[in-house]
Amino acid sequence: MKSYWDWNKENFDWHFDSQKKVEDVKYVGRFVSDELESEVQNVVQSLTDKDNFSETRIKGTYYNKESQDFMEGYHNDLEKAGFSEYNTGGRQTRNLPPIFHKMAELSGLDNPQIMFLEQPSGKIIPWHRDSYNNYRRNFAKVSDDTEVIRYLIQLNDWNWGHHVLVGNSAIHQWKLGDIHCWEEGIYHSTANSGYWPRYCFTITGIVTDNSLHKKSPKKLVF
Repeated sequence: MKSYWDWNKENFDWHFDSQKKVEDVKYVGRFVSDELESEVQNVVQSLTDKDNFSETRIKGTYYNKESQDFMEGYHNDLEKAGFSEYNTGGRQTRNLPPIFHKMAELSGLDNPQIMFLEQPSGKIIPWHRDSYNNYRRNFAKVSDDTEVIRYLIQLNDWNWGHHVLVGNSAIHQWKLGDIHCWEEGIYHSTANSGYWPRYCFTITGIVTDNSLHKKSPKKLVF
């Protein structure tokens, strides 16, 4: 595939209009725990060079030809834009203490999969969309039409230079524990142009009637 961006514009009904006045992101609520900040630092201290990743390197193996075509198109887009292993990525891990599994449980998502991300200064997660193909086929083993969503949980207070752009909506001045989500197919990106690392946590899972984004935003104290 020559360009994944062009393919998505032809096959998804997101507006693809940078001037459209819409809210593409939803505020879900906030996880609140006296232990969360210290547990975040414990995870950070446990990270090693083995946890490094770059968006320009292939992660794992392709599970079919369609997946290979999509990733080749995505990497073509990144190369054309000038992204490299030096300015993308950070460190990430799924090896997390119980408090993160507790948040996954409280999310109301079925069969949740979790990930911790450290985004150092100067690193970017380029403009992309989440397909959830790997989650559906390899983790949850559900059909392609099963409704899946990803919650983004901020793991430190917003600071200058921390950027999160979801479609036409910019998130900023968040607090530790804030939760956001958006519909599948919406492009998004993150960047750290500040002096301080940015930490976040994702919960990917199957949507249920008890999923947090189905309810009014609230604090979840645990």
